Amino acid sequence: MRRIRWFLAAIAAAAITCGAIAPAYGAALPAPAAGCMQQDAGDWRCVEVNGQLALNVRNGPGIGYQVIGTRPPGDRFEADYRQLQSTDGFNWVPVRYPGGEGWTITARLSPCESDYSAPDHEVVLNGVNQDGELDRFEIALIARSVVLLANVQGDYITSTGTGTITTPDGLIVTNAHVVEDAQLVGVALLNDINDPPDFRYLGEVIRFDADIDAALIAIRYDMDGNPLQAASLNLPYIPAAVNADEVFRGDDVYIFGYPGIGDDYLVVTIGSIVSVENGQVAGRRMPVWYRTDAELAPGNSGGLAVNGNGQFIGIPTFVRSEEETGGRLGGIRPAEVALMTVLGDEATSMAATFTTPTPAPPTPSLPLPPVNEEPVTISLENLRTDHGVIVEGLPGITFTLSFTITGWQALNATVYARLYYDNVQSIPLVNALAPEAYRDGNNVVAASYLITPCCEETIYEDVILFVPYEAFGFQQPGSYALKVKIEIVAQDKAWHRMLSWEYITYTRP
Repeated sequence: MRRIRWFLAAIAAAAITCGAIAPAYGAALPAPAAGCMQQDAGDWRCVEVNGQLALNVRNGPGIGYQVIGTRPPGDRFEADYRQLQSTDGFNWVPVRYPGGEGWTITARLSPCESDYSAPDHEVVLNGVNQDGELDRFEIALIARSVVLLANVQGDYITSTGTGTITTPDGLIVTNAHVVEDAQLVGVALLNDINDPPDFRYLGEVIRFDADIDAALIAIRYDMDGNPLQAASLNLPYIPAAVNADEVFRGDDVYIFGYPGIGDDYLVVTIGSIVSVENGQVAGRRMPVWYRTDAELAPGNSGGLAVNGNGQFIGIPTFVRSEEETGGRLGGIRPAEVALMTVLGDEATSMAATFTTPTPAPPTPSLPLPPVNEEPVTISLENLRTDHGVIVEGLPGITFTLSFTITGWQALNATVYARLYYDNVQSIPLVNALAPEAYRDGNNVVAASYLITPCCEETIYEDVILFVPYEAFGFQQPGSYALKVKIEIVAQDKAWHRMLSWEYITYTRP
C-alpha cells in the first residue's frame, strides 16, 4: 500500500510541476512548463508508421482532439503501450518523436524491424520485459527465432513444419517427424511478421530420436549449397530457460508456428497448460508431456511454446481428439526433455542458459540432391478421426484422409494407420490374435488401404482406414492412451512419407 501511495503522489507531483492537466474533450493540449523534463516511466517501444498514408498525431486520445502534426509512412518513433486507451472505436497510445509528442491510433503502428546483428539483439528475450504477458512487440521479437522447415529434394522444397533456433550459430530443435527422411532441410526466416518467411539456409539433421520425437538441425549451407561458417551466422535465438518441473497447470502458454505449411504465414495462439504428465527419462522421473487447450494444427509440430515471460518451455507436438467429449487438447514436449534427448550428456544444464557444443565440421560438403528426378510429394489436405463407427457390425475407429500425391503414377503404394502406446518409448500395440486385416507383418495393430495413382498428380478424397476396437486386444477395463502413425509406403519400399501422428484415448468399459 505504501508503494501505491508513493506512486500516486509522484504522478500528482509530476502533473503539477509539468502542467500536464488532462484537457477537456476537444481542447488543446497545454504546453509543458519551461524546463520540464519528459517522464520516461512507461513501456516505450520503437514503432513505425505502416501503410501508404501519412499518420495524424493528435493532442489527445480521440478523434475530437486537434491534429497537431503528421508522420510519413515508414517513420519511426516511440509509443507507450501501458497508457493505451480505447476511444471512438480505436485504440490510442501516446507517442514521442524529435520535436514533438501526442496521441495516435495503434492500427497504423507496427513494431520496428530490429537489427539482429547487434550483440544485444542476439537473444530475443532481451526485448521481453518479463511481466507475465506478451505484447505485440514481444511476440514480434520472439517470432524471429521461429523458422519454417522444408524437405529439400532437388529443386523442390516441401514445407513440413516448424522449428526454433536455439543458438546464434544455427542449431534448430524440432520434432523428429518434421524432418523424417530429409536429406537437406530448408530453413526460412522472417523479415516481416506479416509476410511469409524467406528460405535462406540449408541444414542437416545431426541428431534424431523418433521415440521422443525430437531432432536437432545444424545450418550448413546457403540456398545455393555454399558452405557457411556457423560462427558467423549470429542468428536471433531463444535459449531453453525453464526446467520441465517449473511449468504448472494454469500457466499461460503462447504457441508459435506455421500450421498451414502451405500458405506459410506465422500463427500465434494463446491458451493454458491444462495438465502436466510425468514419465521416466534417462532414469529420472520428470514431466514428459504438457497438455494445452491452445489451438494447434499439424504444421505447428516442432514449433515454439513459451510462457508469459517469453521463456522457451516446450515443442508443440500433436493434437489429441478426446473420444467422449469431442474436445481437442494439444501435446507439448517439454524443451528440457527434447534437448536432453538430442544432446545427451552435452545437455548438462537447461536452466537460465543453454550452451550447445559447436557441431563438428562436416565431412566433405554434402552435395545437393540431383535436380533431374522429380520427387514423390504428398500434400495432406484433411484428416479426421471418428470414434464408435460401426463397420460390418463391429464398433471401432476410423481415420478419414484427403490428400494429393504427385510423382507416383501407375504404381502401387499403401496407406497405413499403425497404433502405438502414447508413452515415452512409443511401444507398438501388438496383438497377434487380431484379424489379419487389422495387423501388419510384425503383428502391430494397423489398418491399410492400397492405392494406385492414375496420374502425375492424383487427388484422393475420403480414404477411410478402419480398426475395430476388438483388434486392440485389451481385456481389462480402463482408459488407454494411444497414438496412431499415418503414413504412405511405396510397394517397392523406394520411399515412405509420414503424414501425421493422431492421439486418441480408448476406454474399455
